Amino acid sequence: MNLLLIGCTGAGIYSTIAISSKIDEGKLPKGLSAGTVFSVSGAAEHLFFVSGPNIWAKPKSGGEWNPIGLSAGGAEWDGVQSAAATDSRIILALYSVSGNTYRVGLFALTRFNGSTPTYADFNKSWTSTSKSFQTIRLFCPQPGESIYVNVLDHQGSYGSIDSENNGFKGSKLYKLANDSNSWNPSNPGEQQKLQTRYVTGVADNNSGTILVTASSGESDGGYLLIEDGAAKGDGKIDGSYTPTTGITWIDRKWEGHSGPGAFIAAGIGLVGGVYPIFVSEDGITWHRLEGASGSYRTTSFIDVSDKAAGMSDSKHLVLAGTSSYIGGNRYRSGAGYYEIDVTADDLTKWVVNTSRTSYSLADRINYNVSKLSESTVTAMTVHDNALYASTRNNGIWKLNLGEDRPLWARE
Repeated sequence: MNLLLIGCTGAGIYSTIAISSKIDEGKLPKGLSAGTVFSVSGAAEHLFFVSGPNIWAKPKSGGEWNPIGLSAGGAEWDGVQSAAATDSRIILALYSVSGNTYRVGLFALTRFNGSTPTYADFNKSWTSTSKSFQTIRLFCPQPGESIYVNVLDHQGSYGSIDSENNGFKGSKLYKLANDSNSWNPSNPGEQQKLQTRYVTGVADNNSGTILVTASSGESDGGYLLIEDGAAKGDGKIDGSYTPTTGITWIDRKWEGHSGPGAFIAAGIGLVGGVYPIFVSEDGITWHRLEGASGSYRTTSFIDVSDKAAGMSDSKHLVLAGTSSYIGGNRYRSGAGYYEIDVTADDLTKWVVNTSRTSYSLADRINYNVSKLSESTVTAMTVHDNALYASTRNNGIWKLNLGEDRPLWARE
């Protein structure tokens, strides 16, 4: 009788069981922050991700994640400052600290036999002086295309009060060919708008248009650039605002549909009380999406519009990962991801859905009771029809994109 009454409440007996069931905590250490999950042909049997002081790997066939070490170029490195994957290898900026000396070196993970990684040395490093040091940010917008290396200049000694107070001074953006084996970058160009800014994203539409977003913080609102560092138009959208985080290109190709694709990017500052998301087919004419609301910035996007889970309720979805890094403060909580309905060919009809009760990608109860729904999502990637969501402080989550309303599980 009790079970019958529960079934008549509207929640349903299975919903009640799902709510009360504990979600698997996974095998990764609690509190772990993770970068993008990578898959590359040079180590095709494994998946990888970076977490501060190490690289982690696990077999695609199953098993646990394990750290694999950072012995490269004849030295042991203290951690990974930045990483990006091409089609065949993972490009890494490794750092070491010894006394007052801070050093960053450029390497590539090219092979992994299950126990020992092989690192190629680009023979390029940046070593601090008493008055300056460099940090590195890596981007590879398309797996088979070029690698972009953003070198940030800082004033003062690494870790000193001077570096914290004076800090960032400007940056340069270099371009390496996909098959580069040494430091032989293209000329970074005039770098007009990067003199006082750092790169926040690089997007490539595979048709000759490459866009770069850059910022020095919320005060300047950022600039939209081309790859040589010069402004795209006036560097603004409609002469007033520019997306400055998470820019990417989405294809929107599913059975019987071939696009159009679009650039999609997020704003670093509030507009009308919300953090906006912008889309553009050509990088010139931009449209602000309707529906974005709340106090969470979006910083990463993934196109799942051609996947079974991404086509629930006859919608085709792009996901936008949220960040809790707002206004210079770092919090533990984010808001998971938003869903963007990109079904309509007309970009002006795309809508950002921030209401979890209306989400259609995954089982709503499973998502809502998980820690993923309150996490900062640092990256999202798809490998072998599985979606991986990397988070700050809450590890990595996995979902089967081949199912309708699948369940999230923590790795």
